[in-house]
Amino acid sequence: MAMILQGKDVTTPVRENADVCIIGSGCGGGAAAKVLAEAGRRVVVLEEGGYYTASDFDMTEETAYRNLYRERGGQATDDLAVTVLQGRCVGGSSTVNWTTSLRTPEFVLDRWEHVFDVKGLSPKELEPYFERIEKYLNIHLEPEEHHNPNNRIILTGAQKLGYRARAIGRNTRDCQEAGACGLGCPFDAKLSVNVTYIPDAVKAGAVVCADFKAENIEVIGNTKRVYGTVIDRATNARKTDFVVEAPVVILSAGAIHTPALLFRSGLANSSGEVGNHLTLHLTSAVLGMFEGVVYPAGGIPQSAMCDEFLNTNNDGGGFWIEAVPAYPVLASLALPGFGDSHKALMRGYKHIGASIVLVKEIDSEGSVGLNEYGRPVISYNIGEKDLDCMKRGLKTAARIHFAAGAKKVLTLHAEKNEFTSSGELDEGFARARWGRNELSLYSAHPLGTCRMAEHPLRSVVNSHCETHDIGGLFVIDGSVMPTSLGVNPQLTILAVAEKSAEWIAENFPRPQ
Repeated sequence: MAMILQGKDVTTPVRENADVCIIGSGCGGGAAAKVLAEAGRRVVVLEEGGYYTASDFDMTEETAYRNLYRERGGQATDDLAVTVLQGRCVGGSSTVNWTTSLRTPEFVLDRWEHVFDVKGLSPKELEPYFERIEKYLNIHLEPEEHHNPNNRIILTGAQKLGYRARAIGRNTRDCQEAGACGLGCPFDAKLSVNVTYIPDAVKAGAVVCADFKAENIEVIGNTKRVYGTVIDRATNARKTDFVVEAPVVILSAGAIHTPALLFRSGLANSSGEVGNHLTLHLTSAVLGMFEGVVYPAGGIPQSAMCDEFLNTNNDGGGFWIEAVPAYPVLASLALPGFGDSHKALMRGYKHIGASIVLVKEIDSEGSVGLNEYGRPVISYNIGEKDLDCMKRGLKTAARIHFAAGAKKVLTLHAEKNEFTSSGELDEGFARARWGRNELSLYSAHPLGTCRMAEHPLRSVVNSHCETHDIGGLFVIDGSVMPTSLGVNPQLTILAVAEKSAEWIAENFPRPQ
């Protein structure tokens, strides 16, 4: 079997044995594959999406949404109120994220330890993993001259208002500042999982199977069998089937599709907690209209943030503000209005600056279930405290835009909500409608549906990411996070994955 097997190469049913079978090739699955393959385990990685390289990334939204995103970028909650963006390709969401790499805040890790009795994930214990990953992925702060106009809005506006703003870590090397991070980097400058962990895992002997959709897991004694379908990438139709047998199976399909796979398999849910406690880092945006050219799709997408308002009340909540690369199609979908008014906004596209507000949830929570076809259904309810936080965050971002020189600022409300000065914000926000589907909302950080904790009645996995119910069955992805993080989750997932994979290597010897 080739080290990277693609659906187009398969014509007959596939039957494989492994020491470890990993379902998903993003931050969780990719990092675990590298660690375990380098520890001498025979690793098979199953990825539902396709395998693409730099030559496939043409920097167009048409190609990227079709090839690299779940449901072509249209995955959403059951009421269509929140669009949930996730990757679906080798490398997972890391292939299409905007490179932001931040350590887990200490107040979050402290809560995990004291509220959920999570072991081994204190700031001190994670420090060597953060350091190692930051070196491996060349995570660094950009110098002042590399911030594009869209990021300078945050740095300049926040400074004038006295808010804390700073450069953020990015996992890049020799970045060409083309703005294509969300479309797949055509220069391999973004050190995402598809160009780091996966190639190193393959070099160490791992087999990566692209276009392989895992559909069910069966447990027979100490053995697990993963059943699924090989997909024809061009038509998304079934080509044939596969079975992979291994004593250790790791689910790394993300916070939406990992619980769906457990539900379909009828596994690891004695607590009734599979699919519960979904958090999204609920996100919306403000758009500023500037006299000068901003061009929000160009340059480094995210290099700065304002985290002045995160955990300010020591309640574990709050919000943070980042730049957003508003590609033309994505911008056209998000911009309010219809007809001539929408056309006028798009004509001014190159003068738009865009900032997103991300809420660290306190009283919002969602869940993942299955529909009659066995596909995941996402539900999410916004709490009053978090909605108030979103309002404060958007108002703060609007003030930052005006301080940075914006002539007009608007929110993503269905009914036009725009302002020409900071003095209009209080009245305008009080007048705006904040009900369901009245403000465009997004998420790129679904977390928490297979919660980690030591008590088996309130969680799905323990502190090593092993399910309480079944030895040798693990979940290693964003779904194990006990709470919302308050930072982009890439670095947290990588650190947890490396640490858990090391524990697996130590505690599950290779069968003779």
